[in-house]
Amino acid sequence: MSEASGSESAPVRTIPRGTYRVSDSSRVDFADALEVWVPLARERLIEVAGEYHGVVTHAALAARVQGLSGIRTRWAVSKWIGWLLEGVAKSLEPSEPPLTSLCVHHDGTMGRLYPQTGTPPAGTDVETYAAEHRLLCYQRYATDLPAGGGVAALTPQVVARRTPKSSKREEPEPDRCPVHHTSLPASGQCDYCEMA
Repeated sequence: MSEASGSESAPVRTIPRGTYRVSDSSRVDFADALEVWVPLARERLIEVAGEYHGVVTHAALAARVQGLSGIRTRWAVSKWIGWLLEGVAKSLEPSEPPLTSLCVHHDGTMGRLYPQTGTPPAGTDVETYAAEHRLLCYQRYATDLPAGGGVAALTPQVVARRTPKSSKREEPEPDRCPVHHTSLPASGQCDYCEMA
């Protein structure tokens, strides 16, 4: 504001680059943010495991931990979600199921970001491998598990992508009258040309 107005403007709060505390915009070291986020992510993944065939996207998990903690980052989720999931994987006890299998890309895939300590056996499809791990989570935590213990399942998006599209039988384009541009009957003679 100008000096002539006699009033002073309030200081403008700027959000620091990188990771920061929402309450006062103070900078937070990313490693410190992860220490806060990992237990929150683990808790959320256990909640997700409580619903048979439940999954959560990277974006939704990232929003949840940032919202609950009051610590946010300006980095794109794709740049740091792997570190968060790796932290969750490392926090698990040996007897716990692999909770990180419940966190998927927006398209329902695991992709190369599946940070389990063990890697799938050679030739194993990572999506099927993760589905088997998700089943272990549901068997431990799901309240709606069907009788018999349930089945491992790919996400609906992966199933849709892998299901061959039903091909319509292509009907040949009917012959058309060059004068009237109508479809010709089986006789091959245009009904309108015959009337002329």
